[in-house]
Amino acid sequence: MQGGSLDRRIGWLLAAVVLLGFALRIAGAQGALWLDEAWSAKHAHEAGTPLGVFLNINHDNNHHLTSLWLQWVGFDSPPPLARALSIVTGTAAILVAALIGARRSPSLAVITALLFAVSPVLVTFGSEARGYAPMSLALLTAILLVDRWLAGDAERSPALALAITFFLGAFSQLIMVFGFCAISGWVFFTLWKRSALKPALVDTIRLLLPSVIALVLVASIIAGAAAAHGGFRIGAYDPYRTIALLHGVSEMVQYSLGFPIVGVWWFAAIPILIVLAPSAGVSRIAFHRLAILGFPLALVLLRVGNVAHPRYYLLVGIALLILVAEFIWLGWRAGGWKRWLSGGALAAIAAASLVCDVDLAINRRGDIGAAIRAMQARAPQGALLLIDRAPSIATLQVAAGAADYPLKIRLSDCTGARFFLADRFRGEEPPEQIPLCGTRFVPIAAAHAHGMSGTHWTLYQRQP
Repeated sequence: MQGGSLDRRIGWLLAAVVLLGFALRIAGAQGALWLDEAWSAKHAHEAGTPLGVFLNINHDNNHHLTSLWLQWVGFDSPPPLARALSIVTGTAAILVAALIGARRSPSLAVITALLFAVSPVLVTFGSEARGYAPMSLALLTAILLVDRWLAGDAERSPALALAITFFLGAFSQLIMVFGFCAISGWVFFTLWKRSALKPALVDTIRLLLPSVIALVLVASIIAGAAAAHGGFRIGAYDPYRTIALLHGVSEMVQYSLGFPIVGVWWFAAIPILIVLAPSAGVSRIAFHRLAILGFPLALVLLRVGNVAHPRYYLLVGIALLILVAEFIWLGWRAGGWKRWLSGGALAAIAAASLVCDVDLAINRRGDIGAAIRAMQARAPQGALLLIDRAPSIATLQVAAGAADYPLKIRLSDCTGARFFLADRFRGEEPPEQIPLCGTRFVPIAAAHAHGMSGTHWTLYQRQP
């Protein structure tokens, strides 16, 4: 009877955690689409058909499954609807993370679910129209399938299920390939530890060969479409810099655990957890080593570009959350001072993460929709807006479409333009006044984006 009562309490607690994660993602999904989301919506709209999403966009901003969703709901859909695919898959990822934790204990299931429910990284990605939330769900599903198979708990080989998972994950976001590499190494090193090199290699290939075929198929579709339409386009490319990589990884780690105020050297503490993990009794050691340390190290050796973007290290964040959850559970189970330390760590991470999540819900990624509302209040019948650079075109078009507001946008020729908008990235500030056409434009509305998404903007109005 006591066991059944405990199971019910764990079940209700887990349901409450999932509901909390869902509510946080709904709250974070308010406000107009920000820069990357808006361009995804614009590209999906211009592609015209579902086939066009795969053949005609050929841009690194095209996360195919999300683009299909955006095309289906329409260019002028309300922001929460445009983000619904990420909200649903981001919430489902909490459940899968709980199943991973439940492999060792129902209590660990709740702890893991809580960290995944409130992590600012996952709340952010789970509430915006991008492919990171569907990819996270696919990656966690692959981890669960492999974990069961390695433990001998799978009734049959998950090779086909893994292939489907990696196929859908790669068409959600191509960084799924990084997850495949970490999982492949995890399988191989685990089997090698149990037996000789050759059987470990054979069993690894037998399990993952269908997944390799699936990923090659994804790459072939993307590369073939790009070759047929003038090549693959990248929004921006920055050469490799080690300090940029450290900033990117560090920011992912910070936002994964809810502490974005610390410096770049935060990441230096993570190897300590990896070193302590085996003696502490943490499972999946090979996976954590490859995902958290091996992946960034590989980028250092390969010296690839665009390493400053924290989003590319989502594999690190997901693996770290699984690792930290298990550390907390092990400490809590040990009792004594370790229980106090683990409980304090869980409370600190949850509280800090919720602060970031609330800030996201309030700030709304710098909600460009507020600029539309400011123009509506002053020019209800529509407006002519001048902008100083092209990236803001899509955000304004999507926000105006969702508000059903007639807005004409110009990049030059200020004749007749009543409003001017300057959007800026991190570290950039707009001017206090804009001298154009022999008159002045003064600010009437502005917003600064917080967190991992969004851009700053300032709206100006022409003075008589």
